Amino acid sequence: MKTILVGVDFTKSADNTVNYAIEIAKKTKSRILLFHALTAPLVHTTSGLVFIAGDDFIKDVGKKMENLQTRFSTLYPKIEFNIEITYNGIRDRVGKLSEQNKISLVVLGLETKTKIEKFIFRNTSVDLIGKISSPIVTVPIRYKKHIIKKMLVAIDNKEEISAGLSKRINMMIDFLGVEAEFVHIKTSDELVINKGKTKQISIKDIKAKDFQSGIIFYAKQSNADIIMMISHHYTIFQSLFIESKSKKIILSSNLPVLSMHK
Repeated sequence: MKTILVGVDFTKSADNTVNYAIEIAKKTKSRILLFHALTAPLVHTTSGLVFIAGDDFIKDVGKKMENLQTRFSTLYPKIEFNIEITYNGIRDRVGKLSEQNKISLVVLGLETKTKIEKFIFRNTSVDLIGKISSPIVTVPIRYKKHIIKKMLVAIDNKEEISAGLSKRINMMIDFLGVEAEFVHIKTSDELVINKGKTKQISIKDIKAKDFQSGIIFYAKQSNADIIMMISHHYTIFQSLFIESKSKKIILSSNLPVLSMHK
């Protein structure tokens, strides 16, 4: 049985994300792993010393996770819900599970709203892009449709789609049971795409000023329910200077975005 990991932080965004993952679980007959990475609160004393709150905090988080498991298991008895709490941080733990092939899909919420927030605050779902091997679906907090019938697969002619990546893309399309449309956004510096390498795929060319506005506009025009992007691995140093197309789309899209690691 496939496993869908869902990040939970007890916010409205998390509830929306779980509900989205449930719809995928129904379609794919998968189990759901409700996952929470502990961020222990700090306690400051008058002497200036700082302590990490201990057992009571952990018990409180554990109780909340058990309540979530009970609630969703009652509402959806045909779906298996499990829980996991970790101190290791979501990136380390999810990365480990991903490497062990124990996770088929990661579903995370996105709560940032303004450009200032996007610039100042880091977001777990965005930070994980290109860092783990499992595909990641990022669900905007305002997206309540929870229907997955049509997916746009964004193709960049500057990238080569290897046989392995092509296979994983098709496996994900089959897993989600969606109609897939492959789209190439033609910008001023990118007018020709070598379709010879992907001759078995029908690719629609869309002219746009830039990739970001082009794919978001066409997703709306074509009534897509989700956008697939190919993500890349960047070192910490590179990440300071590079804002990937995947991250730009995730932060500006009103639709869920599925990031497939190259």
